[in-house]
Amino acid sequence: MQAKVRFGGLVRRAAHRPLVTALAGALAGATVAALVAAATWPHPSPPATGQPLRQLEIPLDAPAVKAGNLEFRALALRCGIAVIVGTHAEHPAKGRLCRVRIGVTVDDSVSARLDNDLHRLVLADGSGHSMDWEAMQIKRQPLTIGIGAHDSAQYDLWFDIPRDAAVDHLAVTNDKGMPASDIPLPSLDWPDHSA
Repeated sequence: MQAKVRFGGLVRRAAHRPLVTALAGALAGATVAALVAAATWPHPSPPATGQPLRQLEIPLDAPAVKAGNLEFRALALRCGIAVIVGTHAEHPAKGRLCRVRIGVTVDDSVSARLDNDLHRLVLADGSGHSMDWEAMQIKRQPLTIGIGAHDSAQYDLWFDIPRDAAVDHLAVTNDKGMPASDIPLPSLDWPDHSA
């Protein structure tokens, strides 16, 4: 039996839908909404390699290497830099500067303090070169860096190498006396330029 409901002088019959029909409609609507949301929801991107490539910089796809509780990844490389200019200084290279962009991740539940002077840019002739402190300061890159547990950082390492030298790999370590891990680098003929 249907009840009569009065709306401003009009008489309407109120329809009673069965409860099952109402629940089925609500469930169908929720299902459609969930499917649309799942299809249009942004999916996680692959890990970012950091900043976009800069002029004359090449991306690197070398695998990450471990040194203790740290994971190192070389992200980009640029060599052949004759002079760099900062906000307060200009620095001509003794030979040519190389800039290696690296990503460092702490793969542990404790933080890490990293001395970047431990890393070496190794040339094709086997000689190892420490970073150029003046270039690091002019470009405001960390000489030492603290990285939190399960956290990461990206920054540039600057090296001054002989003008016609070819790079071979970046030797990275997390502590004095610990063996270095090697990240292979491409050996290219770089044009002379500034940064």
